[in-house]
Amino acid sequence: MATYRTLYQNKPFRALWIGTLMVRLGVQFGVLSLTWLVLDTTGSAAKIGVVLAVYAAGDMLASPLVGILLDRWPRKALLNGDNIVQGLIFATLATLFMLHRLPFVLLLVLVVAAGALSPLAYIGRMIILPNVVAHDQWESANTVMQLNMNMVTLLGPALGGVLVAGIGVGATLIITAACFAVYFATLTLIPTASFSGNEPLNTPASFKHDLLHGWKFIGQTPLLLTLVVVTLMFSLTYGPLEPALPVMVKQVFHQGPETLGLLWSGFAAGAILGTLLWGRWHPLWPLREVVSAIIILWGLFSGAVGLTSHAWIAASLLALGGLAYAPYMILFSLWRQKLVPDFMRGKVFGTINGLTGLGLPVGQALGGLLVGVIGPAGTVEFGGAACVVLGIIAFLLKNAWAVPLAPKADSPAES
Repeated sequence: MATYRTLYQNKPFRALWIGTLMVRLGVQFGVLSLTWLVLDTTGSAAKIGVVLAVYAAGDMLASPLVGILLDRWPRKALLNGDNIVQGLIFATLATLFMLHRLPFVLLLVLVVAAGALSPLAYIGRMIILPNVVAHDQWESANTVMQLNMNMVTLLGPALGGVLVAGIGVGATLIITAACFAVYFATLTLIPTASFSGNEPLNTPASFKHDLLHGWKFIGQTPLLLTLVVVTLMFSLTYGPLEPALPVMVKQVFHQGPETLGLLWSGFAAGAILGTLLWGRWHPLWPLREVVSAIIILWGLFSGAVGLTSHAWIAASLLALGGLAYAPYMILFSLWRQKLVPDFMRGKVFGTINGLTGLGLPVGQALGGLLVGVIGPAGTVEFGGAACVVLGIIAFLLKNAWAVPLAPKADSPAES
């Protein structure tokens, strides 16, 4: 607990945590508002899907470029600029919507721009965090950041729904813009030196060289490559659950959207508890065993959802799945920071995000096809079984999990 008191007393970390909480809530509010905006103006579920897809595509495609920029240009200026532009985008969306002057094509342009800018926020956080806390606090700091994310997952959609219902889409989009303004303000409280490590910024001759350098680094760091491939496949095998679960709620549980919200709230509650427990005990288990067990347990609990016809059992299973899943992103974040030196984190993290980001949409698309072939319950079971197989394969690849004997540049060796 002394470590967490130290983190709380660390003003730059506290500012980063608060700013992260606000911008994550803002994104939740923004996505929910855009969903209702499209539904209100077009009445088309297909167009809602298009809006969400282009936002995700902008994010994924821009990540490698954003990462390179974060290594080449002043990071604080880039993050501040991101918050200013994102705030303006959502304020513009709000204004045009309230003036009834927001054609669908212009909406798509603004959404793509917002999606393309979004990697600046979360890749930037990943880069900054190791520079504002001591090396021996990295895992605790990542745990607290994951708790931040789980809180937003649990509370964000509900708060967003209350806002949209209470004050309308336009006003909620204004609040989204204000969240980016708060993040801008918190970043000003972090010393500029914390945005860069001890190494000089890497400035190769071309963006192509920089991009290839990021890929080369991943390929030459076996443990990092293993984590990236496993995370990509984990996202892919998780993906079928998302399109199958709403259909299962309707066709198997014979319930409405409030039950779907209950199921995801169960997952989020389990993830919060899992994060708190992991942060409390910090078990020193081998990385291979922990990651494999997380994937297998998630597969067992999520796959079992397809075997029940009771919503409360499904919610309980997803809560157990969230409990098991909770440490995954903590460990993935921690080991990326350990294995990649500060002056390369932008390009490498951007490349990783662009690659691992492929898994979820491919898994979701596969799930959508499977629902029509084997039904929603069968699709959920298929995704769970695929996760179990992935976890077993990850466990068997013992040599792929070898920890480097020496740290990469400014990264600490494993204790």
